[in-house]
Amino acid sequence: MPVEFDEYRRDREGNETLAIDPGSNAYEILSFLAEYPALGFKPAEIADEVDIPRGSLNPTLARLEEQGLVEHEPPYWSIGDDDRIAAMGATMYSMQAFEERYEDDDFSGWKQTDVDPREHR
Repeated sequence: MPVEFDEYRRDREGNETLAIDPGSNAYEILSFLAEYPALGFKPAEIADEVDIPRGSLNPTLARLEEQGLVEHEPPYWSIGDDDRIAAMGATMYSMQAFEERYEDDDFSGWKQTDVDPREHR
């Protein structure tokens, strides 16, 4: 899916938004740590819980630490104290509630269009 590149770059450089794709290693790690905000975990414990290969875990944790999303006090890692994480949690909760509310609806007949909704504001 194409993105507005300048906006994407600005978001990445300024860390104004949290762009963590669901299903990604970063998403899985943050989701797990957010469940236990008062606890710290060793990398092996995180890897066991989120089923991420150890070789991918440490680089992902390092990137998340650079972004201020996790905290590290060797050898433990915990969720960071960042408003973006709270916003992500609220969004996840809202999407979960939406999915539960409309799980029986059938959207299979809907067609995807090339219309950009931002053009129709």
